[in-house]
Amino acid sequence: MERLEKIQAALSESEYDAILAVGADNFAYLTGAVLPFAEHYPTRWAGVLLSKGGERVVMLPQDWSQAVKDQGWRGETLVYDENRGVEDEGFSQMVQEVVIGLGLESKRIGLDTYRASKQLVGHLAKGLPKAEWASADPMLRDLRIRKTQEEVAYIEKACKQVDRGIVYALMHLEGAVTNPGYTVAEFTERVRVHIFENGASGVGLLNSAFGNEGQFYYTPQRGWVEEGVLFRVDASAHYKGYWANIGRMGVTGDPTPEQEEAYQDNLRLKEEALTILKPGVSCNEVFAHVTRVAEKKAIEMWREPGIGHGVGASHHEAPYLTLNCSIELKEGMVVALDIYTFGPHRELVHSKDVYVITEEGSRRLSWYRSWDKLYHVYGWRATH
Repeated sequence: MERLEKIQAALSESEYDAILAVGADNFAYLTGAVLPFAEHYPTRWAGVLLSKGGERVVMLPQDWSQAVKDQGWRGETLVYDENRGVEDEGFSQMVQEVVIGLGLESKRIGLDTYRASKQLVGHLAKGLPKAEWASADPMLRDLRIRKTQEEVAYIEKACKQVDRGIVYALMHLEGAVTNPGYTVAEFTERVRVHIFENGASGVGLLNSAFGNEGQFYYTPQRGWVEEGVLFRVDASAHYKGYWANIGRMGVTGDPTPEQEEAYQDNLRLKEEALTILKPGVSCNEVFAHVTRVAEKKAIEMWREPGIGHGVGASHHEAPYLTLNCSIELKEGMVVALDIYTFGPHRELVHSKDVYVITEEGSRRLSWYRSWDKLYHVYGWRATH
């Protein structure tokens, strides 16, 4: 309820008479309902329209309508005919009917233009020529960037589900690296399955990189898990539409001193970042501080992707801990801290955790395991 009240209050004070959101993440944020696999169908439109007068309407295909109701949506639910024209024609015609029915055809309507296609924007403008369409992206960004307590709780639960999924998959791997042996694809699939078994409502990014494959940010899941190599497991998943985005490191067999030291170097930079991750500090200040410390300690960083980003109704959103982002950190923001350094064979090394900005600093939401050293995969597990 706190989130819904916050949204309606912002709309009441805004320059818009109504807002229309068509992005899957904005839809989830504004309705509290997640559309099943919506990201996989970018030309299959669903939208939510909220007005200053308090009207709340979703427009979507038939097979998504019940899912929205089951998740607690109490506004109006309208189903459009997907065979009514091609691509967005059925959806855009329904939007026109709703806008006219609410008397908004000559009003100012905010649209999440970053999520809408050029064709959809064109159809809406043509069908409602008297309406004034404007970008609502800045408003939605500002609404989403600071989380309510309920939103933080959902993200914290998602973090636990992801971490447990990774650990459970690693328990399968222990004692089975060489006999019977695992493919990287099989191990990665076990991560996905265990994340769901721990209660997640969706899985997004999923990647495992063993040995030399870890030199790259992403590679196809190929080959076999080998003995004596560093590995990286990255996964994102959501609980009720709120995302965790986590990365973990381990080694198969006994680690070498060089592998252990590379990981500890990464953690040293992470601790430095946490000293400045607090309200009143800008994102680029955090980035600059970490890079200065890395230079002083002679720890090589991969700087191009920055050192973190926000999570919330999507697994990668504002604010961004990069050189070019001057957003000031504020209480209630949630960020995934993600510093990349290098292993002894140029493997990318990181320890990606999620933190909420608090009144005096930050609090770790991905607390299920400390990850203060590399996860050692060896021995036998009789408990799993």
